[in-house]
Amino acid sequence: MKSFIKLENINLDFPVYDDSNRSFRNTVIKTGKNLRFATTKENAFGKRIVQGLKNINLDITHGDRVAVLGPNGAGKSTLLKLIAGIYNTIDGKSNVQGSITSMLDMGFGFEEDATGYENIIIMNSVMGNNPKEAEKKIENILDFSELGDFIHMPLRTYSSGMRARLAFATAVEGSPDILLIDEFLGTGDHNFMIKSKAKIIETMRNASILLFASHAIHLVEDLCNKGIFMKNGKIIFYGSYDEAYKIYSEDINAEREK
Repeated sequence: MKSFIKLENINLDFPVYDDSNRSFRNTVIKTGKNLRFATTKENAFGKRIVQGLKNINLDITHGDRVAVLGPNGAGKSTLLKLIAGIYNTIDGKSNVQGSITSMLDMGFGFEEDATGYENIIIMNSVMGNNPKEAEKKIENILDFSELGDFIHMPLRTYSSGMRARLAFATAVEGSPDILLIDEFLGTGDHNFMIKSKAKIIETMRNASILLFASHAIHLVEDLCNKGIFMKNGKIIFYGSYDEAYKIYSEDINAEREK
């Protein structure tokens, strides 16, 4: 069966607690930096919530390579995390067919005290690969990440760029049906970005769907044939990439003139 993503009338809320000592409140505040344009309201139980996604309807099919565009706080990362299964919906229907590889959070799933090498084994286990299969992929991952001897150092000693290299190299070594990327290629030097772009194109020969949220327009315009424009947790437009980018650009210009 060909892979697809179908979302119908999806809403996603984040609860906000008043107790300043609760760590989850701090998490929501941190999340709120990425949802600063989202509105707050009270749910049926009188609890204050942040509306992350509002009435999302989306139908993505085999062969679609979709740019997810919008200002900071539009809900782009939240949408990708919903598709990846990191967030659960409060209502609506979500139907995702196909294996997913997501590069949404460079630290997600990593063990800080484990070495880079050990994390490769761990992440491959999460992806469903047995240790022998992981061993076969390690050489390619090491070559692509260019981490050298750092691969035997604990992850807590890595810079953000090194984490990005490790996570990216581990993720794209597989053959996912659906590939989700969130600003991932913005980390690292120019040569690594070029190599990463080439690797994504190679991976897309096997993966049937790509969703790519990024402000690096020169990358997404080469990789994507469709586009989503989001604002305030809503999908304003979904269709051709050129039209989505036009609407996105017009919105940027309008905001600058305010």
